Amino acid sequence: MYRDLASEIKRHVPDALVSGTVGRRTSFEITVNGKLIFSKLEARVFPDKKKVVEVVQRAIASGEVEKVKKKDNCVAI
Repeated sequence: MYRDLASEIKRHVPDALVSGTVGRRTSFEITVNGKLIFSKLEARVFPDKKKVVEVVQRAIASGEVEKVKKKDNCVAI
């Protein structure tokens, strides 16, 4: 999931710095400008990639960072 999401962000926001670190086995968290925008531990599913890209684009354009509320349709593992 990380690589797919990182590729999608870079495709739409080429100047974005995207990095990943290994965390707990079931964790998947996304931060933008130091602010948590999504936590799989809270949502229990992965985020919708398109929505993550939109949040990153808006953060770059306006400086406003919001949480991702839309979830992916895949089953959480």
